[in-house]
Amino acid sequence: MFTLRLSLLAVLAGLLPLASAPAEQPASVSVQLASGRSFTGQVDARTSPEQLVLRFVRPGATLTRPIDWQSVRAATIDGMPVAKDRLLALAAEARSQEPGDRIQEAEAGNQGAGVRIQGAGVRIQEAVARNQESEFRNQEPEALDIASVSFDARLANWDGDVETDGLLVDLLPLSIEGYVVPASGIVEIELFAPQFRDFNHAPLSGGDTLQRVERWTRRVLAAEMGPNGTRLRLGFGAVHPEFDTDWSGIGLVHVKFVAPGHGVFEDSRDAVRIRPFAPLRDQLQQKQMDRFLPTEGVGRHN
Repeated sequence: MFTLRLSLLAVLAGLLPLASAPAEQPASVSVQLASGRSFTGQVDARTSPEQLVLRFVRPGATLTRPIDWQSVRAATIDGMPVAKDRLLALAAEARSQEPGDRIQEAEAGNQGAGVRIQGAGVRIQEAVARNQESEFRNQEPEALDIASVSFDARLANWDGDVETDGLLVDLLPLSIEGYVVPASGIVEIELFAPQFRDFNHAPLSGGDTLQRVERWTRRVLAAEMGPNGTRLRLGFGAVHPEFDTDWSGIGLVHVKFVAPGHGVFEDSRDAVRIRPFAPLRDQLQQKQMDRFLPTEGVGRHN
């Protein structure tokens, strides 16, 4: 009897570390979407080649969110990039650890985001199609309406010569919370600047007039927008401020964005430099000399 009791104690002692060892937690995946939003959760067993399903564990409930793979820009685990195949493998591991009824549910596939009350054995499904990230590819989600439009404009050179070529404009349709709303539409951009004229041609303004330098119209697509909106490259046309020096080097940019289903939104930026700050070139110009040196390559001449 004493020997049997010792044997039982030895077996229990061997099992105790296994029982007390904490279960390994699934890896957390951080996902960056084309809309600019990001989520961090665990790969759910319902993940399929068509959709990534993330699971978010909260006290008393488990939330799930399906995301189309086309909307996923990047995914990382512990800061290291992971590919789609790795996430599908994690989903397969999760399915292998699910009870039989949950495996059947995962194989059937669930297209909606939902919440599971832990311990109740039921799943309450909520239709959240308007929040599905797949809608960013074709149309804007109803939950994200444009409240305003903002933009950044800067002078830029995008070829091999030394002079600037035009403006780079980052267009950002914004929700009321300040998030970028991927939206398709037409953007109209105008550039205004003072033009120096002979006094007798503009006596009321002392020889200075505010004129429109350029007007651009572009179509933008929701699928092209990321966390920083969409970037537009706007080249100078008939007037190039680096060569047409009767124009000021500072201008005002006005943007009008027409987004079907949202409305018309406008914004303006003053003091946008349209000719680089170049004191030496300005001095050469005042002496009626060329702003560019003979050894400098330029792609345009007066």
